[in-house]
Amino acid sequence: MAAKKKNQPKRKPVPRHTRKYQFRNDHPTDQHVENILDFWKNGKQEITNLRKAVALYYALEQGDLSVLFDAFPQYKTQFAPSTAEALEQFMQILKQQQQPTVIGTGQSITYNPPIPLAAPPIAEAKPSLPVSDDALIENFLSMFQ
Repeated sequence: MAAKKKNQPKRKPVPRHTRKYQFRNDHPTDQHVENILDFWKNGKQEITNLRKAVALYYALEQGDLSVLFDAFPQYKTQFAPSTAEALEQFMQILKQQQQPTVIGTGQSITYNPPIPLAAPPIAEAKPSLPVSDDALIENFLSMFQ
């Protein structure tokens, strides 16, 4: 006796509609996009990836990076601000939130964030020229006159 296949219940049909697009034959970008779509279609991922791509593109246009980081968490560190930038942004937020305090007759105190200092110079060791003992003694004694 041959084993009977289990009857799987049929999925409920989902209402759908179709869109048609045209690609230019001799345009490299259009050809590239069409190749990607064909690759996705062979893997039965075309519509799913198109939905994700359009949603990501729209979110990026709106300035919402959270969708990018949800889809590709490995890129979050590349977009994280450096410590100096984060500190500067924090100081700007503090400056915006602080209300000027009134002192005396119309004077107010406002907070100005510290200006970052330039990096200190790097010390270089240079070989010195030979100096005689007499020259050292004369230099030392000249400081006391």
